[in-house]
Amino acid sequence: MPEALPISLFSNQCLSFLSLLMALGKTFVVAARLSAALVLLGAVTVLCADLPARAEAEPPTHAAPATGPSVLSMRVVDGDTIENTVSGIRYRLENVDAAPTGDAAGCASERALGERATAAAEQLLGRARTLALTPTGRFDQAGKPLVFVSLDGRDLGELLMAQGAARPARARAEPWCDTAGDLLL
Repeated sequence: MPEALPISLFSNQCLSFLSLLMALGKTFVVAARLSAALVLLGAVTVLCADLPARAEAEPPTHAAPATGPSVLSMRVVDGDTIENTVSGIRYRLENVDAAPTGDAAGCASERALGERATAAAEQLLGRARTLALTPTGRFDQAGKPLVFVSLDGRDLGELLMAQGAARPARARAEPWCDTAGDLLL
């Protein structure tokens, strides 16, 4: 009959084997996680590789957000008024006051400034790729909805004021000309 191994020797060998399995198990878990991370990174790389090419290949659109009018459906009436040519609704810019044009102008200088504001608004709208209207829920004295207009993410009223084509809106109408026909800026 073979001689029995002492229990302590057997238990030491088992403990060593179990320690080896535990160490290998941790290594396998770390390796599996690293492999999964590399596979995920590879998938993201493949999916994103053609994004710049697709972005360049798509022609720029003149579409507005789904909830608003298109840049192409809007026209400038004057420096602080735009019209949706599809619906016929005229909107007044909330944050600016532009000089009137035509017979509504009080003097030649006012008329010229109003024409400059109209031209500046037309130029800015003509260059824009996107347009967003933000209604205030209020109306001007003529019943036009007061709105903020954003062109390519920039406020149209702020752009007009930066060009000197309009002034900040005031609570009540202020004259543009003095009695001598000079602008009151």
